[in-house]
Amino acid sequence: MERIKISVIIPVYNVAPYITDCLRSVMRQSYQGSIECLIIDDCGTDNSMEVVNSVLNDYNGKIDFKVLHHECNRGLSAARNTGIASATGDYLYFLDSDDELTDNCLELLAAPLNDTAYDFVIGGYKITGSAKSYPSVTLHDGAALHGEDIIKSYYRGEWYMMACGKLCNAEFLRNNQLLFKEGLLHEDELWSFQMACLARSMYVVNRESYVYKIREGSITMCAEAQKRKVKALRTILQESVQFVLEKGIKSPYACLKTYTIFENLCNIARLNGCSRDIVCYRQILAVLSYGRRVKSCLVGIKEFVRFSYVCLPVCAFPIHNRLFIWGVKYKNRLTH
Repeated sequence: MERIKISVIIPVYNVAPYITDCLRSVMRQSYQGSIECLIIDDCGTDNSMEVVNSVLNDYNGKIDFKVLHHECNRGLSAARNTGIASATGDYLYFLDSDDELTDNCLELLAAPLNDTAYDFVIGGYKITGSAKSYPSVTLHDGAALHGEDIIKSYYRGEWYMMACGKLCNAEFLRNNQLLFKEGLLHEDELWSFQMACLARSMYVVNRESYVYKIREGSITMCAEAQKRKVKALRTILQESVQFVLEKGIKSPYACLKTYTIFENLCNIARLNGCSRDIVCYRQILAVLSYGRRVKSCLVGIKEFVRFSYVCLPVCAFPIHNRLFIWGVKYKNRLTH
């Protein structure tokens, strides 16, 4: 059986110290099928592309490396979208230019596709450069999910929102117009939510295949990003709710996921002194019908306790909120 062709998409912007290790990790892949690697030059201000050209000039292997150029800096989402539009592979893999792949990454993730054309295959990853824990895959190796179980699993946090680390069916992405929203911080959160809602099949390879490097000053770690996060989460909430309505997503777990986004938005807004805007955030959820919100909260006791304020009348919210805070304080007192 002929092996699938894989396109690896690497956006490049001001990553000169890291890009060599990134590219060499692609060059070391043990996968014997066809691989193309699309490097998207997003017009950085350092010598990243000089380093890229130097590494590629020394390469003699079978991987087809292509460099695509933006005319000006457009951001990570636009660079990935350029890669999606230009890729010729059956499956696409997003790799950030300051991270690396394990040598057997593509071989591991492509193996299940010999039998079934899953919409995406997700792998495990390891963290370097930080002692902080990050959400990984809690599903067992070899698990195959279908239909509503995918968004249910995503809502429960059983697999991560990061776009990297997943081998995605190119036809599935294009048919569903699953592109990254340009100009948005934390774009992976919106994109993965949309994919979880629309995917009909996924497969889990719970083995380390991606090396995620945490570095100071990165887009995800800099202090300034926290100030932009409130605005980004509001956009993600709005886009997620609109997506559920426009695509006619019926799963209550899709609604519940929007509630978690709302909850995170409110918490971060409070920390950043934006508490007054919480009423406006709640109005975004109000676009969902009252019956739909109630039905979502009735999925389970845990969901009802956690999110009942979403379906309760607005006048009852302050009472519920106060009782919830008292309950949390009482629980904390008992555990200490």
